Amino acid sequence: MAPDAKTIRPPAMGTRNAALLAGLVTLAALLHLWLAGSTLLSGDEAYYWLWSRRLQLSYYDHPAMMAWWMAATTALFGESETAIRLPAVLAAAAVTLLAFDTARLAFRDIRAGWWALALLNATILFAAAGVLVTPDSPLLVFWSACLWAVIRLLDDGRTRWLYVLGLSLGLGFTSKYTMVLIAPGILAVFALFPQARRWWKSPHFWAAIVLALACTAPVLVWNAQHEWVSIRKQLSHSFDAPVGDPLKSLATFLGTQLGTVTPLVFAFMLWGMGWALWAGWRGRRPEWFLLGATSAPLLAFFVRHSLGGLVQPHWPGPAYLGAAIATAGAVVVAGRSWGPGLRRAWVAAIGLGGLLVAATYVQMATALLPIPIKSDPMSRLGEWDKLARAVEAERARRPDAFIFTTKHEVAGLLTYYLPGHPIVFLTGSAGFPRIPSYDARDAATLPGRDGIYVIKDGFHAVQDMRKSFRSLTLLGTVDRGWGGKVVDHYEIWLAESYGSGAFENK
Repeated sequence: MAPDAKTIRPPAMGTRNAALLAGLVTLAALLHLWLAGSTLLSGDEAYYWLWSRRLQLSYYDHPAMMAWWMAATTALFGESETAIRLPAVLAAAAVTLLAFDTARLAFRDIRAGWWALALLNATILFAAAGVLVTPDSPLLVFWSACLWAVIRLLDDGRTRWLYVLGLSLGLGFTSKYTMVLIAPGILAVFALFPQARRWWKSPHFWAAIVLALACTAPVLVWNAQHEWVSIRKQLSHSFDAPVGDPLKSLATFLGTQLGTVTPLVFAFMLWGMGWALWAGWRGRRPEWFLLGATSAPLLAFFVRHSLGGLVQPHWPGPAYLGAAIATAGAVVVAGRSWGPGLRRAWVAAIGLGGLLVAATYVQMATALLPIPIKSDPMSRLGEWDKLARAVEAERARRPDAFIFTTKHEVAGLLTYYLPGHPIVFLTGSAGFPRIPSYDARDAATLPGRDGIYVIKDGFHAVQDMRKSFRSLTLLGTVDRGWGGKVVDHYEIWLAESYGSGAFENK
């Protein structure tokens, strides 16, 4: 323990509260498991599954933690959709437990824990993250663990929490590069508050930093071996992707946040972030300030980013962890002075969010709700097996032909849903490091062979391939559907006698 550290006993959970929490988390996990096995993979999930089949220190698009987790679950339970998505289910359960305990400790009130649990699970963003597996799955776990470790450190002053923090920071970076954005908020707490600043004098503080850096070694080593291609890609993606209409891009981003977090919850979270910064600073409460400092600046970063490039709805997801905990605590602390209107709005926010989450799960499992196809993100789960069956029928007639496409997501989906999981080649790539399912040696076997080309509405894609093949002939078309509606249209072409140029890194 650091000198003069003040130990405060945390509020007791109690057997009844612990049992209720365990029961709710288990029920949610069982629901997520059922949903995970009831729907087909999305393109991104199938692409990440490709990673798990050839484990590396890192990958072109993201670090490797999610692939390592997926490799473990599929090794234990097979390559079903449920096994592939199991890391997401377990991650959601871990995040819920960490958020509950962080809120309980930060605000010295178990009610804050229950509100944090309710608020997180009333957001479509978190609900989807409990079923669909992405690099955000481990990222959210380690982001939550960082918040929990700092607040534990402030609570009881034990040095072990510094090492939990360092481990979580490093493993978070090995999950997704977004993890670097939590560091400024944590450092602000250690710089601005005396009860945290004293740790700068402890050797354990610096040892924890060394531990964090050591955990990032796989990502750094892999990038150093490959001309820093992944880090350069992320920096370019973040800062060198101008858009034609910045205000339209900003409006789109804000619209997606309102949709995925739900409008009333989003409004309360904005208030919660601001309240945590203001009340934490004014009341000299570093644990409250931490929650605002690791959420509001992150959301502001993506608002700024949206003016210069596309921001996917889930990218700011970690911001809502601190925001949910801050808002839950703010309701406990400041909600006593609310009038009836604000109390009703708060209950309505949780209730409306819960209903929208329930509707999301119903649509994910059944596709029965009358949502316009262009507005339904669940449509990306529809009928990939139908496309695979059509491709397999053509492959059966031409067993020596290879399969190729223009999108890495489609390459992953066809590899997964085709019998035997064959290599599906990607145009403009010799494989590794862009896509880990094959490499230049595999691409070197293609000249002279026929290919089965799978493309989405592909006039320009066909024209681009004419110079690399002797001829191209349309074999058939497939309408991929969702809920009885056509989502998109795929064409299957015979590309005869490959020459060169299509499968080289560009």
